Amino acid sequence: MSLLEETKLILQRYGIKPKKRLGQHFLISEPVIKREVEHAELSRDETVLEIGAGIGNLTKYLLSEGCEVIAIERDPLLARVLRERFPRAKLRVICGDATKVELPQFDKVVANLPFAISSPITFRLLRHRFRKAVLIYQKEFAQRLIAKPGTRAYSRVSVACYYFAEAKLLERIPRGAFYPPPEVDAALVELTPRRERMHVDEDFFLRFLAALFPYKRKTLKRALALAAKRLFGEEVEPASVAGEELLERRVFQLTPEELAQVSEALRRWSTEGLK
Repeated sequence: MSLLEETKLILQRYGIKPKKRLGQHFLISEPVIKREVEHAELSRDETVLEIGAGIGNLTKYLLSEGCEVIAIERDPLLARVLRERFPRAKLRVICGDATKVELPQFDKVVANLPFAISSPITFRLLRHRFRKAVLIYQKEFAQRLIAKPGTRAYSRVSVACYYFAEAKLLERIPRGAFYPPPEVDAALVELTPRRERMHVDEDFFLRFLAALFPYKRKTLKRALALAAKRLFGEEVEPASVAGEELLERRVFQLTPEELAQVSEALRRWSTEGLK
């Protein structure tokens, strides 16, 4: 029996109609699942976190590696399917919203993430310590995660991801690998947390990126003035924060290290210049 046939059978047995609003697109490509698990390089003594486990198509392969799996699933009916499908396995099911429930301790993350929560759950995960994540995203979001300075996809997500981890696009996944198929293609991405991060005030840096990148096509000089208004309610004198060479470049052309430098200068200005 193919994985597609097995998936349809389970859905029929439990009377499940996939909910588009919850991003319920079940992975049905065994080759993709096997490669995803292989990239995770799992060992039997590890605890693996799976988010949006659905009916357990990926879960089954994770459990076959002999490791403990903690599956977070928002839909109570799907959580029931997981418990009944793998009753004697090393599986713990948490029924809840992965962006809100308390995350347990884990060593690695392997998941087909619901596309709608890609950004919040990724950066929630990256604030935790773990060894590696192998995640399926909407292709467009995956491209933003790995984007380089000066490219169209480069965004605050790119810079924030760079701060926390090294990101590598492993492969593109066609929409036909899911049932029902989503309206967009997907991509498999590997995230490896950095042992050493850039020396910045983390909370301020992330707020700074959120305030600056709506103006990413503007020069840093102009964008800084607008971002400072959003952050502090008043404009900053750009020359007090960055040198002329940086100020004349567009925001999307600046490297994460340069943006970190500007962020720290602006933070110091906010604590000293606003007094």
